[in-house]
Amino acid sequence: MKTDNQERKDIIEKQNLSYRSKVNKNKKNIFKSVFKEIKITSKKLYWKNKFLISYYYKSLVFFISKNKITKSKISILIPTRERVLKFERFINSIIKNTYLIDRCEFLVLVDSDDPEKDAYIKFITSLKYQKLDIKVFHVNIQTHAKRNNFLATKCSGEILFPANDDMIFVTKDWDHLLDIEFSKNLKKEPLCVWVNSGNKYPYLFCHFPIINREWYRRLGYVGCELFNFWYLDTWICDLAKRSNKVIYSQKIKFKEFNAQANTDEFDNTYLRNIADNKMEKDIEIWENSLSQRISEANKLKYII
Repeated sequence: MKTDNQERKDIIEKQNLSYRSKVNKNKKNIFKSVFKEIKITSKKLYWKNKFLISYYYKSLVFFISKNKITKSKISILIPTRERVLKFERFINSIIKNTYLIDRCEFLVLVDSDDPEKDAYIKFITSLKYQKLDIKVFHVNIQTHAKRNNFLATKCSGEILFPANDDMIFVTKDWDHLLDIEFSKNLKKEPLCVWVNSGNKYPYLFCHFPIINREWYRRLGYVGCELFNFWYLDTWICDLAKRSNKVIYSQKIKFKEFNAQANTDEFDNTYLRNIADNKMEKDIEIWENSLSQRISEANKLKYII
């Protein structure tokens, strides 16, 4: 499907209006608006201080204990569809910025009916000289969470990184910095590392949260399968905060080329992801999932 810039802007604006209408459905007057802003500001300050105190405490304990930095195998989970050029951009950014790329495994899911399937195969074949550990799976799985969960069952890394094909790695030697953060954690404790993904409020939410195998073992999944497409990152972040099994690394930077912010990134996959009111449906699912999130966070907090 080809669209001009105005059509793209109209579709994105319609999607944003729908989202704002859904999340602000209970906002009726100025007093509630002011109260809401005060509540949000308080939340930002609370989580910023909590994250900073936790980070410096973990760093100090790690320094005093003189523990060694553990180099872990990293499993990068990357479902992709009709985005071979973006996938190339993603892979090239990893090649450019990874310190020890031979300890990374790439698990790629391309739908068996993807019109760009041959182009994916051609590009991945061209990477042979790089000696990358890439495993490709051609299978049709409907939701983003289920795709990541499928790939997770095939991975062998101690660190699981559910990535997106519309992102790039910015920080040089990001994997070494990731080793440092996970090394601050007790070996048999779950942990989620939040990275600097360009969020306006990085202490409330993180794009591309990264988890360790103990996190995956206790929950049995990477992404919650309740949702139609969205909320994979949001679910992980919510559980991380509720369980206090989280650390924020400002030094590790990734960049996302989101179609909602960059009309040049608008494509068929984005249209597919927003079709059938997926976002509105997922917002409603999220709002009704509090008890489940508390229960899942307890699995991370306590050994059951």
